[in-house]
Amino acid sequence: MTEEAVLKLARTARELTGEARLCMAGGVALNCVANGKVVADSIFDDLWVQPAAGDAGGALGAALAVAMDRGSGRAHVGTGRDAMSGALLGPAYDDDRIAEYLTAGGIPHRRLEPAALAAEVAKAIAAGKVVGWFQGRMEFGPRALGARSILGDARDPRTQSVMNLKIKFRESFRPFAPSVLADEAKDFFDLPQDSPYMLVVAPVAEAARRTVAADSGLTGLDLLKVPRSVIPAVTHVDYSARVQTVRERDNPAYHQLLLALKEETGSSVVVNTSFNVRGEPIVNTPHEAYTCFMRTDIDLLAIGGFLLSKADQPEWKEELDWRTEVPLD
Repeated sequence: MTEEAVLKLARTARELTGEARLCMAGGVALNCVANGKVVADSIFDDLWVQPAAGDAGGALGAALAVAMDRGSGRAHVGTGRDAMSGALLGPAYDDDRIAEYLTAGGIPHRRLEPAALAAEVAKAIAAGKVVGWFQGRMEFGPRALGARSILGDARDPRTQSVMNLKIKFRESFRPFAPSVLADEAKDFFDLPQDSPYMLVVAPVAEAARRTVAADSGLTGLDLLKVPRSVIPAVTHVDYSARVQTVRERDNPAYHQLLLALKEETGSSVVVNTSFNVRGEPIVNTPHEAYTCFMRTDIDLLAIGGFLLSKADQPEWKEELDWRTEVPLD
């Protein structure tokens, strides 16, 4: 019913205004499936959803209102992109601060140049490793967009259950979302526009799908284990995915990693889920990132210009099992 209501409102808005592009905000605008219906229906040439479209986004509106009152310009208008800086509006920790934390804690690490870091992380993902990715300014909004993310191989059908059970500590059927280079999204998804904030659900392209036998005899959760595409870890049972398209201008470090992954595997699609565990907010500080890394089965932590391997870390000890403090959703 929500999808029907959103579609009818969108059609009516087009008829009343004649505008070719639609902007959406408010909590309902976080309904990725409804947004995907609007895109698929071709009501507008382009749909843009404010990346913090829930109540928290009111802070941006207040800041914008003050800025406009003080004579701020709107130089981004007409440039073909928004002024959200990829929604990377949160805190950042430079390499000096990260190094200070790692050194003070006696935490084993290696320092790498950006290209070398991206290449090594890409190789690890291609080999089935799970990587914590902590880079630059934190995302503002409900989605991890490649700044505070946990990444895995979208091609591996085991990735979904492994990341759910060993990283997120939640039910194995929970779906994950893909990130992909914007210029290659069409090779994997029926998505006629960018989706930089992971707020549009789109069908997996026919060319990327795999046929599931109707007489397989599988039922219930066993159906989730059947690969439905060349990127099974991010393909839902209805052949849909909640897509994030990535451009260099919005997130250069993440874009470089996806390029390295394409070089390594031939595919730039990666599993992208928020850098946290069930019941906790996304990590913000280096300490929170390291704690999450050590509490879970994440194999590598790429934090700024540093790479940490779980195999090199000292034994992690806590007096209490934190999982007992966080109930299931």
